[in-house]
Amino acid sequence: MSAFLLAYICFLLLEINSMKNILFLILALPFLSISQNQIQGIILDDVNNKPLPFTTITTSENFGTLTDIDGKFSINAIKTITQISISYVGYESVIVPVSKNDKFLKISLKPKIESLREVQIIARENPALQIIRNAINNKPKNNIEKSLNTFKFNTYTKILVTANPDSISGNIDSIFVLRDGQKQFKKLDSSSYKFKKEIDKSHIYISEKISEFQFQKGKGKKEMILASRMAGLKQPIYELLAVTFQDLSFYNEFYVLAGTKYINPIADEALKTYNYKILDTVKTDSGSSLLIYFKPKEKKENLGIEGVLYIDNQSFALTKAITELKGMINVKATQNYSYLKLHNTWFPKDMDIVLKKGNNKERISLFGGSVKFGESKKNDSIISTKTKSEGDVTYFISKSTNSNIEINTPIVVKSAAPTIQFNDDAAKKKEDFWDSYRTDSITERGKNTYKMLDSIVKAEGGDIEHKINIGRNLLKGLYPTKYIDLNLGKIINFNNYEGFRIGFGGETNSNFSNIFKLESYLAYGTKDHDFKYTFGTSFRLDKNTNTWIGANYTNDLKEAASLDFIAVNTTFSPLNLRNLNLDKFYNYKTLSVNLKHDIRPNLEAELQLSSGEYKPVFNYQYISSDKNLSKYILTTAILGFQFNPNSEYMNSPIGKLRIKNEFPQFTFQLTKSFENMLNGDFDFIQLNFRAQHEIKRLQKATTFFLVEGGVVFGDAPISHLFNSSPNYTIKNPWAKRITFAGKNSFETMGYNEFISDRFVAIHIKHELKPFNFGSKFKPQLIFVTRAAIGGVDNPSYHNGLVFKSLNDGYLESGIEFKRLFKGFGVSSFYRYGANTNPEWSDNLAIKITYKISLGF
Repeated sequence: MSAFLLAYICFLLLEINSMKNILFLILALPFLSISQNQIQGIILDDVNNKPLPFTTITTSENFGTLTDIDGKFSINAIKTITQISISYVGYESVIVPVSKNDKFLKISLKPKIESLREVQIIARENPALQIIRNAINNKPKNNIEKSLNTFKFNTYTKILVTANPDSISGNIDSIFVLRDGQKQFKKLDSSSYKFKKEIDKSHIYISEKISEFQFQKGKGKKEMILASRMAGLKQPIYELLAVTFQDLSFYNEFYVLAGTKYINPIADEALKTYNYKILDTVKTDSGSSLLIYFKPKEKKENLGIEGVLYIDNQSFALTKAITELKGMINVKATQNYSYLKLHNTWFPKDMDIVLKKGNNKERISLFGGSVKFGESKKNDSIISTKTKSEGDVTYFISKSTNSNIEINTPIVVKSAAPTIQFNDDAAKKKEDFWDSYRTDSITERGKNTYKMLDSIVKAEGGDIEHKINIGRNLLKGLYPTKYIDLNLGKIINFNNYEGFRIGFGGETNSNFSNIFKLESYLAYGTKDHDFKYTFGTSFRLDKNTNTWIGANYTNDLKEAASLDFIAVNTTFSPLNLRNLNLDKFYNYKTLSVNLKHDIRPNLEAELQLSSGEYKPVFNYQYISSDKNLSKYILTTAILGFQFNPNSEYMNSPIGKLRIKNEFPQFTFQLTKSFENMLNGDFDFIQLNFRAQHEIKRLQKATTFFLVEGGVVFGDAPISHLFNSSPNYTIKNPWAKRITFAGKNSFETMGYNEFISDRFVAIHIKHELKPFNFGSKFKPQLIFVTRAAIGGVDNPSYHNGLVFKSLNDGYLESGIEFKRLFKGFGVSSFYRYGANTNPEWSDNLAIKITYKISLGF
């Protein structure tokens, strides 16, 4: 899910809660829990007074826990705790008596020299490394997605944004202002008092989900959402259901924590990234597990994960995993496994993740770097008697528990089904259905939360859900009304032929019908004084395969010799500023019938049958031995495919949603033109292709690759040739050549300078991480190289155009500086190789770049 939508949703959810500025603190939150029988403390090294992370602590009631990264612990118990025992490899174990008055213990452990020699890296090797190697080597037999043929289970997930009422003072505080060095009273602050009163009754937010996961070897894993409920919403936020707070599997090469990828501590190359240390041994259902502490070797600009792996000493399978991030925000994730003796495997049992406010100033990035936290400047002129703010005691927790586990039973996972299937009645389940799956009962505070937020939203007339729907559609370039989604890309555009293109259009949405759509638009050019339009309809044949059949009539313009794909939206966009300089178009008036079908969720196919008149609106005439045409009729059959092998999708009541946009991505199209069928004038075959890939190194630079091209078999008119996407015009004085950069365009290639009936081009971009010169100035340096080669067999057939052949290839390279001021940047490119211009200044291009920032 896009970072903008995630942040936008969080912002909107604020509006349904009278306690403003709380919900967004799900990413900046602490947890202080004080119960009747609670002890807190810290474990330190007796020699250097440094905290000992992940020390084992066992109470007199045989309850075990570990200290956190900072050596701190907190134990809550119903019965009175009389003593705790503390053990840490390399240190002497101690038993500490606990009295009723002990609320915070400071305990020091003395190093044990003999034991230290066993675990320190001395003459040869740290013994923890061999255990990690064994865990890595045994992943194929311990990873349930590798070792099992099928499995199925239910998962109950509950998300809370809340605070412990006992951690809030409930006092009415005073706020003072410093003036001339004197402290002057300003006002009373009753926010803590009000917050405690409200949090006693309900949480800040709650949501629940019941899922069924199915896995079949060779077909992958699918999630079916059986029930979903989000406080204050009649329909859930479907995109939010797909956010990965933590991975279900701990055996992948990367582990996802709070939406961000980290190198897994048992990845194949993990020993290059992490240091390891044996902490202890604990008993388990099948014997015992070794506790291995891991920590990144290098300190990065943004924090890396550290934690503890519980590794079975026989099978070297994970029996438990704890991962933490400690910075401005603390993130702690725990994953427990249960031993299934019948199948001799450790299966995921439950997992939880907690986000709370941190106690240090370390920078931290969440959700793939789209949400970042750093130290903000404090206003020293304002003094408050409040010791803790609401954000200091508020925390976010998501807990998932698995049940009804079935292994190696007959299961058929349909490859055509999406990764996530949201059942149509999932948002309408009754309480008895929820109770049959809940593994954690809902409290009165939870029930009150639903009642409170539902009543607030109802009083506002559903305005919140409408705003969420707006945010969702804006990301797709649409503005939703009750029955029609307006296409924002149709409102205003500009090019050199039409001038300003003013338009209006859209398509009906699911409120109108889930199985029937109407679409239309109307546009007018202020320079060519002409109208363009389309109207059409489509019917859904199958929901699971997203199969639609439809027909439309279009009278519009397209850029001549452009690389075109029916599976990709190629309409004008104000964001592609290359359009400003286009003036070579052809008009087409066509009647089309199309069929769209998902062979797999990530493999989309479209078949289009079309016939109509094409007329170039510039000086062009096709003249061959048997044809002399200034306009022509084409009857075509087009078959297009879009294949995104690593992307994931959800089938929801509002349609198919892409929930994870991954690379590589492939687009392919075959066009066959039929001569003499419906008066068609040409007989040719055209093959177009495009492949995109992105290599995004963790917390480093990103490299983009784009390879595209096409080939025509037979003679085709200008509408179905290729211009390689040029974006340069030779004007004098030279300053007039400074225009806006395009998207994946050859910035030094003149418009229609080269025309081909076969070509291939490659674009390579290497984006460095933005330079951090402050909170508002973070420029980014990008290196770009582009190359193309092609040819044309009968250039003399295309009269009215003067162009060259790409037989000798084309090369350009350049650099871009983005985000220099308000989203604007500058780029410079130079043309070289066989097609270099004689005058050096004609090979140089200076372009203005622009990148929209949504401010999140």
